[in-house]
Amino acid sequence: MKPVKAWWKDIPGYDGKYQASRTGEIRHVYDSGHTRTLTPYRKKGKSHGRRLFIHLTKDGQTKEITVSKIVAETFIGKTPPGLALYHKNGDVADNRVDNLGFISRSELGRMTGAKSNKRKAVFKINSAGEEVEIYPSARAAAKDNHMSYQTVIDRCKGKTKNPFKWYDFTFRYEE
Repeated sequence: MKPVKAWWKDIPGYDGKYQASRTGEIRHVYDSGHTRTLTPYRKKGKSHGRRLFIHLTKDGQTKEITVSKIVAETFIGKTPPGLALYHKNGDVADNRVDNLGFISRSELGRMTGAKSNKRKAVFKINSAGEEVEIYPSARAAAKDNHMSYQTVIDRCKGKTKNPFKWYDFTFRYEE
């Protein structure tokens, strides 16, 4: 497979002061014609994940924007009403044009909501080894049995030496 040549295009609304490449890079174009590739950064906090941000200045005002939004608006166009920008391969740090697309918010929620993958049914097991109850998630099991979520997770994963020490039941994940 041939490597994709970085192809640069002016970012709309910045009068040729900034450019974006098809590979997800952003650069500043000076009046002299020289360019400097800008280094994106990650914000701290879980809500931002690995998403990359950059600062762009227009009319003396600095604006913080995600690199994915800049690349999408430069090469694909503005986000249509009712749709959301998403990364096709799920990697929010991969801002290549080929990896960006638009999708309905409901579909995006189905793909990524609560990481949509990891909710597993939890079985409550009595000391005789019988399934007593089924819960849709570890959180529901914890709430109904007045214990912490982490306690339920530890029991499901077998991280307790004696799972029946304090209670006459334990938990396990659906197989």
